[in-house]
Amino acid sequence: MRDSLTIRRPEFMVAAFPIVMIPTLLMAADFGAVVSWRFAGAFVLAYLLFQFGDIINCLADRDLDAKYKVRLSGAVHRLGVSNVRWQMRLTWLAAVVLGTLLAVWTRHWDLIPLVVLELLWAAQYSVRPLHLKARGLWQVPTLCVIIFTLPMLIVTRVYAAAPPWELLTLIAGYSVLQEGVILVNTAEDIPEDAEAGLRTSALTLGPANAVAVGAAMVTIGGVACTLSLLALGDPSWGLLGLGLAAGWVLWELAAIWIAVRGKPLEAAVAALRPPARRMPAWLTAIAWGVLSSAALVLSHR
Repeated sequence: MRDSLTIRRPEFMVAAFPIVMIPTLLMAADFGAVVSWRFAGAFVLAYLLFQFGDIINCLADRDLDAKYKVRLSGAVHRLGVSNVRWQMRLTWLAAVVLGTLLAVWTRHWDLIPLVVLELLWAAQYSVRPLHLKARGLWQVPTLCVIIFTLPMLIVTRVYAAAPPWELLTLIAGYSVLQEGVILVNTAEDIPEDAEAGLRTSALTLGPANAVAVGAAMVTIGGVACTLSLLALGDPSWGLLGLGLAAGWVLWELAAIWIAVRGKPLEAAVAALRPPARRMPAWLTAIAWGVLSSAALVLSHR
């Protein structure tokens, strides 16, 4: 049970919760509508989609993770490859079945292709033929889509109304903002990825450029989220949580960039690894900052 939980990456679940809650709060008519079968269905479906992506990634990277992510690699090997494959297949099947049921109940038939697209795209991030994790800068938009954009769009389609353009803009900005943080985290794996022949986005950019691009994405995404939330009716003081979180992350990224610039690869990665371990905390702080703003939008509706 412990190893089965490990390959589902529970450390990211706290940050994943707002991915479901943010569009829920902005689509619901009132707080009473949040506690409903629509929310329950969207919540379970989103977590199944996240778990599928995490399981297939742990399975595909089991040998690559043996050096620095021993916990993940060990969990896969203790469970056995066949066991993990069955868990992956059952998770995929459960997501498809639940997505189909939600499409039938809501009459939003686009839910079915959205769910299938999410599953296929998440799989192709980790495995061939596309193996988008190893396609250089293609890794960046891929992670934006499979972790944030598509799951949040799927949640919006569980609700009766069509999402307003302000919410669509918020989803795009949030995706860019959070992927900027993830890009910095992938830079700590550059030596192992290079050794394994994986041409990741961070490997393509190099440590210093990866941090700089990540900081630019955090800035652009933060501005887009701020403007979208204001357009949705959030009071300016309600953006304090998002501002503090984004400011903290940018401060940390600036310190990392100063520490790694001009250094040879090995020294740069060594300097980057300790702060990059705070990536789950950065993601969570930003996520809950946006979530608190979304709650204020609903409270003023």
